[in-house]
This record gives sequence, C-alpha cells and structure tokens, in this order.
Amino acid sequence: MMSKQYSIIKGFIVIYSLTLPYLNLSPAIASEVKQSVKQITQKVATGNSSSSIPRIELSPGYGVNISFIKSDEIIEKVWLDNPTFASLDVDGCLSTEERECDKEGATVIHLRRIKPLKVRQLPLSNTSLLTVIAKGKSERKVYLFKVGMGNKAPTYHTLEIIPDSKIVPENTQFTNIKNINELQLISRGLKIVNSEGLINDKSRLWSRIANFLIKVRMGESINSAARKSGISMRLVNRLIELGNVRGRGQRKVRSWGLPK
Repeated sequence: MMSKQYSIIKGFIVIYSLTLPYLNLSPAIASEVKQSVKQITQKVATGNSSSSIPRIELSPGYGVNISFIKSDEIIEKVWLDNPTFASLDVDGCLSTEERECDKEGATVIHLRRIKPLKVRQLPLSNTSLLTVIAKGKSERKVYLFKVGMGNKAPTYHTLEIIPDSKIVPENTQFTNIKNINELQLISRGLKIVNSEGLINDKSRLWSRIANFLIKVRMGESINSAARKSGISMRLVNRLIELGNVRGRGQRKVRSWGLPK
C-alpha cells in the first residue's frame, strides 16, 4: 500500500518543480509552457497578420498536433506539398475523391516525421507547406503552416488555433482571491511532496496537473479546472490539506495517502 502511495506522490513532484515557476507569468505567456500547448490566433494562422507563417518543426520520435477544437472548426481539406519526410493523420473523416464521409468531424491534425523518401516526381527539400481548409459556424478559412525538420526536442506538443477574440491582454488582472489562496495551498502541498525526494517524470498525471494549475492561474474555478483537466477533487483537497499542514508547522507527510 505504501509503495502505491509513493508512486502516486512521485507524479506531483516533477509537476510542481516545472509548473510552479510559471504561476507568476502573465496570462498571455502562461499558455506557452514548455512541453505543453502553444496557442496562436486564427489571424496569425491564416496569414492575415504581420507575423510570419507559423513554422512547425518535426523532430525524430516526436509528433506535433494542430488542434482546431478551440476555434470550433471542422477540417474539410488538407494538403501537404512535400510528403517525403512527414506523415499526416486526422482524428476524424475527410472526404476525398475516392471516399465520401457520412459526417465530417476532423478537428485535430497529427504530423509525424518519417525517414526521408525519394520520390522522382518531387524535388529534394526538407520543408513543406501545409494548407488546411477549415469550416466554422459562419465561414471557411484557409490556414497555412510551414513544416520543416528539426533536431531538438520540441518546445510544445500541440499547436492550438484559437479565435482572435480570446486574446488575453497583458495587463489583465484576475481577482479571484479564493482561487489564489487555494492555489498557494496546493503549491505548498506539492512542495511538501517535493521535499520527500520521490520523482517519476513518466507519470500520466504530469500534463493533467500542469493544465489544472494553468487554468486556475488564469482565473478558472478550482472545480471547473479539475474537471476539465481530468483530476479528482479528492486529490486537489488532499494537496490543500498538505498545504495546511505545512502552514501549521507540521512536516510529517509519509502517513498521508494521496488519492489516485
């Protein structure tokens, strides 16, 4: 039983050490935490801003997702001009000349680097243009991405397309005092767990708790953030309890079990 509790505790330690430094970042930067999710607006992704076309680098062993879930759009058509070094897949059905979908429902594109292929009809190149036609509630949009080969581990695993209206100004201040106080207790609880020196950086809880902390920092309620991030309130409450233990000067932690 104790070893099982330890394995659960390990998952929090790495998350605490990596996510806590980001809790003091501005809301606009919080969405671009390393090894997580990067967000760009529709205006940028369609080439209608002063920014360059978004570039996606594919490294060996790492795939990258392009998500249109937040923009509430359905992917209708995709073109990858140079398929000699990358493969492409979607999470739903796309209509082609050979196949018609009963219901189109693709919202995420997955790109993966492959061993370079030699295609006589295509010139040698280590880059490609990716064009995506997506349909929203009111109109269709053409999205453009420059895909290339990289040698370093990616700084994000998912590129989220978000509506222009969801841009958060740098000077936005969130005043949910209850959330701030509870967030401090949760962080304190994670610090206690960290002090035990038990680390497991392969825990599935990694991304869930990281996303939870970011959502709370952005002003979302504890309950809503926990539900959307896929963690239980029992777990959140136990971390808050651990934070209160530190606040009362008590340091014995090993007898505290953490729920899954």
